[in-house]
Amino acid sequence: MIEISKNMKVLYITTMYPVPKYPQKGIFCHEQVKALKQIGVDVDVIVPLPFYNKDYEKSEWDYEGIHIRYIRYFKLPGVRGFENIGKYLYHALKRAKIDFGQYDILHADAPLPAGDAMRRISHKYDIPFVVHGHGLDVFLEESYENAKNCDKIVKKSIRVYQESDAIAGVSQKVLDQIQKKFDISKKGYVVYNGVDTNKFVPIEHKNRRVEVVSIGNLIPLKGHDYTIQAVKKLVEEGKYDIHLTIAGRGEKETELKTLVEKLEIQKYVRFVGYVTYDKIVSLLQSSDIFVLPSYYEALGCVYLEAMACGVPVIGCWKNGIDEIIQNGEDGYLVEGKNVESIVENVEKMLEKSHYKEMGRLARKHVEESYRWIDSAQSLREIYIKLLS
Repeated sequence: MIEISKNMKVLYITTMYPVPKYPQKGIFCHEQVKALKQIGVDVDVIVPLPFYNKDYEKSEWDYEGIHIRYIRYFKLPGVRGFENIGKYLYHALKRAKIDFGQYDILHADAPLPAGDAMRRISHKYDIPFVVHGHGLDVFLEESYENAKNCDKIVKKSIRVYQESDAIAGVSQKVLDQIQKKFDISKKGYVVYNGVDTNKFVPIEHKNRRVEVVSIGNLIPLKGHDYTIQAVKKLVEEGKYDIHLTIAGRGEKETELKTLVEKLEIQKYVRFVGYVTYDKIVSLLQSSDIFVLPSYYEALGCVYLEAMACGVPVIGCWKNGIDEIIQNGEDGYLVEGKNVESIVENVEKMLEKSHYKEMGRLARKHVEESYRWIDSAQSLREIYIKLLS
C-alpha cells in the first residue's frame, strides 16, 4: 500500500497513441494521460509497435509534455497469432529492462496485447492492473469474426478481464458488454471520454445557409449514407438552404460519393477527406448541427467535441452517446439506419433556430461533466481504491 498523499506512479500501455507521422492517432489516450499528469498522477507511457511498423523509427518521443517510449515486439500482420501477442509484448518489455517495481498501478487500454502483458507483469510483481475497454476491443466476435483464431482471441481476452483488478469502460454500454459477454461479475467502473473545453470552444458565426457536419471514418457502421439520404430529402423539401460537410476517409468513400452523384446533390454535399485535430476544431466551430448516426459506437469523442463547440448533435440510441445527450435539450437521439428520423430531428433543430439554444446547453453540459479532467479524476479514484 502506498501513501495516497504521495504521487502514485502508473505505467500506461496502449497501442492507441500518437506518433509524429500520425499525431491524431489515439489522441483520446494522450488527452487522458495529460489530464492525469495535471491532477498529480505520475504516468509513464509505453506504446507497443509491431517490428514491421515504420510509423516511427525512434524509440522515444516527447509530445506536449508527455514522454513516450516505443517498444518493438513480435506481431504478424493481420490477426494471425493474435491471441499470443500479449506474451510477445511481455517478453519485449522484459528485454527493455523496465523497472516494473517502481510502479503502483498498471493500466492497459485493451485486453490484447497490453492487457495480457500487464496480467503477466501484475502476477510477477504483485502490482494491481486496470483494463480499460474502449469499444472494438469488447466486440471481439464482430471484429475478428472471419479469423480462424477468433475463439482463441476471445478466450484470451476473457482471461485478461477476469484476472484484472479493475475493469473500466468508456460507457455503461461497454461495461455491460464486458460483464455480460465475458460473464464477469466483478465490479466495473464507467470512465467516460472527455473533451478539451479550452481547445473546443464556440465562436460566433453567421452562416447564410445551414451548415451540417459529419466527422468519422467512412465505414459502414458510421451511417454516413443515411445522413446523405436525409440531406437529399431536406433539399427536396426546400424549407432550408442546407449543406453537408463530411470529414474522414475509409472503405466506403467511393460508394458514398457515388450515392451523392446518384441523388444529384453534389451542390449540397462536400467531402474534405482526412482532417487534422486543429481542422476538426475549426470545422465544428463553423457548423450549426453535427450528425453522426453511427449504429455501432462505444462513445465517440467527436460528439463531445461538437457539443463543446456549442453545436447540438444527432446520434443513435443504444450507442454510448445516449448516456451523454439529453434528448431534446442539447441534441437528439434517433434509431439507427432511419433516414426519416434524421430528417425529422434536423427540422426540429432548425425550427425557430432552436439549434442555437440547444448548442448553448450542449456546451454547458460538457463543461460541467465531460472534461478530460473529469475523466482523469474518475481513473484516479479507481487507482486509489486499488491501493487502499
